[in-house]
Amino acid sequence: MGPDNDGARCVGSVVSLGQSPLLMPCWPFRCYPTGMENCLKVVVLGGESAGKSSLILVKTKHKFPHRRVPRLADPTIVRTRIDGKSYIFSVWDTKKIELCEQLQSPGPSQTTDVFILCFAVDNRQAFHTLTHKWLPQLKTRFPFVPVVLVACKTDLRSYPSTCTSDGANHVTCEEGITVAEQHGSLYCETSALLAEGVTECFNQAVRYADLNLDKRDIPASLCSCLPNRTPPYRHVHMVKPPDIPPDFEILSSTFAAEWLETLRDGRHNDVTCVLQGCEFSAHQVILCSASGFFCRLFKTGTVFTDIPSPVMSIARDTKSRRFRIQMDKCISPEVFRPFLEFLYTGSVSTLKKEKEKRELAMNLINLARMFELIELKSICENILNEREFLNPSVSSFLCDRNGGRLKELFLNSLDTSDVVFIVKGKRLYANRSVLSTRCDVMKRMFSGNFKESKSELTEIEIPNFSTESFLVFLDFLYSDHVNFEDANVFEVLKIADMYGQTRLLTLCEYSISKKAQYSSLRRRADTLIQVLLCVQPFNTVNLENWCLYELSKNFEKVRTHKDYAKISEENRSVLEARGSGLGNKDRGLLSDDHPTYRKSCIIL
Repeated sequence: MGPDNDGARCVGSVVSLGQSPLLMPCWPFRCYPTGMENCLKVVVLGGESAGKSSLILVKTKHKFPHRRVPRLADPTIVRTRIDGKSYIFSVWDTKKIELCEQLQSPGPSQTTDVFILCFAVDNRQAFHTLTHKWLPQLKTRFPFVPVVLVACKTDLRSYPSTCTSDGANHVTCEEGITVAEQHGSLYCETSALLAEGVTECFNQAVRYADLNLDKRDIPASLCSCLPNRTPPYRHVHMVKPPDIPPDFEILSSTFAAEWLETLRDGRHNDVTCVLQGCEFSAHQVILCSASGFFCRLFKTGTVFTDIPSPVMSIARDTKSRRFRIQMDKCISPEVFRPFLEFLYTGSVSTLKKEKEKRELAMNLINLARMFELIELKSICENILNEREFLNPSVSSFLCDRNGGRLKELFLNSLDTSDVVFIVKGKRLYANRSVLSTRCDVMKRMFSGNFKESKSELTEIEIPNFSTESFLVFLDFLYSDHVNFEDANVFEVLKIADMYGQTRLLTLCEYSISKKAQYSSLRRRADTLIQVLLCVQPFNTVNLENWCLYELSKNFEKVRTHKDYAKISEENRSVLEARGSGLGNKDRGLLSDDHPTYRKSCIIL
């Protein structure tokens, strides 16, 4: 096929491009193998040094270009799933926007499905030019092509700006939102360097383009090998993306940080390690969980003298149940301190700060051999060989493994326990050091002026909960993991809320939402209302928002439900506001003028 009248030459599925992406024919929209649908063309615009090429590279190549990169000459094809729907879209880079003269003249750039208009937050002059010149021209020249206004380099807000008179006047989020609202566009904030908001930015652009695809007045196909689009029809206003379902934010584990704090303040310790006149407080539960050497030592109570051992002697006070361990003189306090930190957290932060870290790492390797700790040896070798990036995964593995061992060795163990929970007449045994470390409520109970803090063996009555549910709660405190297989998740949620376990609470919320999703469509509304009624009294913001979102989809049926009046007044007002805005049953969208609509911007 010869060249067409727009300077593009099609050969099979390969195209040689001779003009700016805005002047491309419709190849990037439809010239793909049979069966590929929902293919969209995304054109990224922006001024010089706006960060648009870096934004594209982070999205398509998943890496940030630390060196300056030129404009990307070729489009990149991206395949993804958004809201359960498959998309294929092409991403086009452009020259700086001041050179895009085609915006002033007619051309086939209407084949673009969405514009991403970028600006750098540290360049206020470029933002002013973009918002007062190029954004209005885009909306005038292409009224039915959606535009997403994107703030790039948001990480620079922490540093003084070099492009402003006062040196620190960056473009704020509020200013970007205001401009986007004025022009009926979406607004996103991104940092390609930190990979923040990049995926969400392109997802919003694709959603926006897909919703407005049939609003476009598209001319006949400019390339004979490409099919025409669906006959167009025009509307006065542009459809905005639907309300996005609320996400369930599962909090990160604080297991290592909590045990490090316990090591530093030494509360409820039951082991004293003595070496070279210095004493270090520790906890039997952690030493045994993290080290097989210490596990054998505490179990047998003897030191094997026929082989070299880092321990000289061990003694136990039967009354206080405390251990005293005399270490070998060859171990120095400077090395033993980071060694203890490793046992508690699975990492050694001292090596990052120590000036003579090579010598310290070598001493720790020797200590790792004495105590049979292969992982400590690997961490030190990685630091010596400049492979520190491998250590976080090792530390995560150790925290998971040590938590499992902690649960296996000490949970519900009569011999080593100093706390007894009486649940429905059944006795559950636990350790004060673990409970105080992992739960602030129990920490105050065992450390304050309460009777539980004064006795050697504390008995606590737990009313209103089943044994299985409370055991799941204890499992989480010991191992930082949870299994809801044999427990009532709603009951575990109540226990987590009572004892302030926010991470366990979010895990319960997520589990309940998944079970509710598997209910049949006929019973879905009834199930969601019952879930909402159960969790309303507790701090379950994520689950309540999700239930309200799902119920608002079928509000007419929900409002006639027999238990609708039992829903709290606040939640009913949210349901009514959202439900009344969902008048378009085909798309499930809120109207533009509705008070609960998100205006025309999405903040990421």
